[in-house]
Amino acid sequence: MVKRKGWKAADQTYSPVEGKFPGADWPFAVLQIDHTPLDIILVDDVYRRPVGKPWITLAIDVFSRMVAGFYVSFDPPGALSAGQCLANAILPKDVWLSKHDIKGDWPCWGMPGKLHMDNAHEFRGNMLQRACLEYGIDIEWRPVARPHFGGHIERLLGSFAQEIHTLPGTTFSNPRERGDYDSEAKAVLTLTEFEEWFVIFIVNVYHQRLHSGINMPPLEKYRQGVFGTKDMPGRGLPTRVMDEDRLRLDLMPFEERTIQDYGVVIDEIHYYHDVLRRWINAPDPAASKYKRKFMFRRDPRDISTIWFYDPEVNVYYPVPYRNTSHPPISIWELREAKRQVKADGCRHVDERTIFDAYGRMREIEQSAQAKTVAVRRTAQRRKFGQEVIRPSITQALDKSEPAPAPITIPVIQPFDEMDDLT
Repeated sequence: MVKRKGWKAADQTYSPVEGKFPGADWPFAVLQIDHTPLDIILVDDVYRRPVGKPWITLAIDVFSRMVAGFYVSFDPPGALSAGQCLANAILPKDVWLSKHDIKGDWPCWGMPGKLHMDNAHEFRGNMLQRACLEYGIDIEWRPVARPHFGGHIERLLGSFAQEIHTLPGTTFSNPRERGDYDSEAKAVLTLTEFEEWFVIFIVNVYHQRLHSGINMPPLEKYRQGVFGTKDMPGRGLPTRVMDEDRLRLDLMPFEERTIQDYGVVIDEIHYYHDVLRRWINAPDPAASKYKRKFMFRRDPRDISTIWFYDPEVNVYYPVPYRNTSHPPISIWELREAKRQVKADGCRHVDERTIFDAYGRMREIEQSAQAKTVAVRRTAQRRKFGQEVIRPSITQALDKSEPAPAPITIPVIQPFDEMDDLT
């Protein structure tokens, strides 16, 4: 086998595989996370025309085979998708299910003991490692070229792929299987509609049916792990995260920057708020001849606000554009605008030229919005980015300060002031 097909094929064929994943002895002891493109074409919300195939990041609880969390978008895997999937796994799903009017139970939340992932660069980034260190989560990367070490998530992704092949707009696994089926012409689901279908399938089908690996439905196995059985004590209900906004911010990509008298610059965009004033030109505590670098979190879907982490009070503060007349844009639109500026022959790329190029791009996009797949995908990304749950700015304020009393504005009826005069 080694001589004919190589050592990898021989190893997968003849090497033993452990029947039980080590350490996965209770719910959320080990979560496996992985990405894959989905074999389906989705459409935009406005014209119902094809915009392309989405990506999914999925987390599975190895003990019960429950889907712990997921994240779907049109963007390729990165730190954002890994962080949002982990946040979805840790936080309760009740609000999401209620918002989308989905009937079912998804009692899966809590802080995992260990994350088991492959060696993709987004899993080895500083953001995920720092967040796991802060929350006490161990990270374990599977050995290179050993796919059976991530067999649980691989099988789950394969099972979902088979179900997706039954949906309109599927591209199937390969051209031979697709045959003459016109995936783009048959596509009807938007990203939001696909998310709802996916969650309904998870909650009401996958979690309820018999799983051959554990000889029971995943939901029953999970409940046994939590509440116990007559032969085995349960772990008990996991502790809920109290500050959900803080968790989401801790799982966002970040940049480290010094604070100048004009504020902070990230990708040629200037940001400023008075909360930065006391840290202007602050020296590094470890080396006073250098300026201190601070952490700024940024949501790639909307970079109009960054979040400054104050190391003294351990709080995030929102910091907007210095020039608040600029429109909100995503990191992908920023990169395209910078590329356009360079293509126009401009040697000096600054904030003004970037937003001028962005304005021209929006004009072209609006005139061609119904014509091209790429433009519709950009518009769909923007719309999806506006709908995601973001940390509330009010949460960053000092909770010791009393909240201002609400201002009640009386309803004025026609001619009320005339009656007062009489």
